Amino acid sequence: MKRLVFGSILCLLSSGALGARVDFEGVNASSSFPVQNGVRYDASQLNDGKLSSCWVEGDSGSGLGSWFEVNLGGEKSVDSLKVWAGMWYSYDYWSRANRPKSIEVKFSDGSVETHSLTDKMEAQFIQLKSTHKTSTIRIKIKDIYKGTTWFDTAISEIQVFDKAAAKHVEISQFGASSELPEDGDGNYNPKNVDDGINDSMWCEGNKEGDGTGEWLSFGFAGNPKVGSVTLVNGIGSSMMVWMKGNRALEATLQFNDGSSETVAVKNSFRTQTIDFQPRTTTGVKLTFTKVMKGKEYNDLCVSEVLFK
Repeated sequence: MKRLVFGSILCLLSSGALGARVDFEGVNASSSFPVQNGVRYDASQLNDGKLSSCWVEGDSGSGLGSWFEVNLGGEKSVDSLKVWAGMWYSYDYWSRANRPKSIEVKFSDGSVETHSLTDKMEAQFIQLKSTHKTSTIRIKIKDIYKGTTWFDTAISEIQVFDKAAAKHVEISQFGASSELPEDGDGNYNPKNVDDGINDSMWCEGNKEGDGTGEWLSFGFAGNPKVGSVTLVNGIGSSMMVWMKGNRALEATLQFNDGSSETVAVKNSFRTQTIDFQPRTTTGVKLTFTKVMKGKEYNDLCVSEVLFK
């Protein structure tokens, strides 16, 4: 399935605890690769919630010394970052462009940290050495892994976290009834629905059906009170690709206290929030009971799921 996304494996998986994700007020860079065949590579794409777009530096050479700076819209207490290094269009594209090997992270108070990145096509979590009160973060490329084809260095996405309480319930475990096998574009693990990236997703892998009766399960950290679920229904990469895949029309939430509730799901490309009777629970199972078939792929996909 061509949808430009990535993930991991069926069954329960653990997720690291993160603070609140910071919304950026703006991003600028030392340079950006010029538009080619209508495709942009500017720094604004570093925080657009999509891996099918990226920043590529446009300096002469391999990208050493190139930088971008994010404006956090005011002072935040930043303690961690998450970086999707390289060009994440597909496994093939990722190997062809340069990836950062070492980065310098500079904060608005002038303090600096240096961090190394692995040469793996996976989201990399960076725990800062200390918490920084900062309004900007500048990331400079200090060293690179060379690509097989192009001389420019790419980064697809970056997220910044502060120490404030997360805006949504922390999900500590993920499960699914089935999972579409990994292909050349990546994989379809249930953990993708909690990464803040709209074009990474879970897709069910039952060849016999359209997704009706398939489910996702979530274990919460602690025993929180939840009263809403926010969804990106279907393949969230673009409207054109969204139309090709199956989407949910109805779902049943089964809570760990034994209660359940059935809710309507909008057949919409936009992010939607569904309210339900608030409950205190350690987890929930989300079973999709009605499905709208897509134009090409007979697989149900969900891009994001957040509880509050």
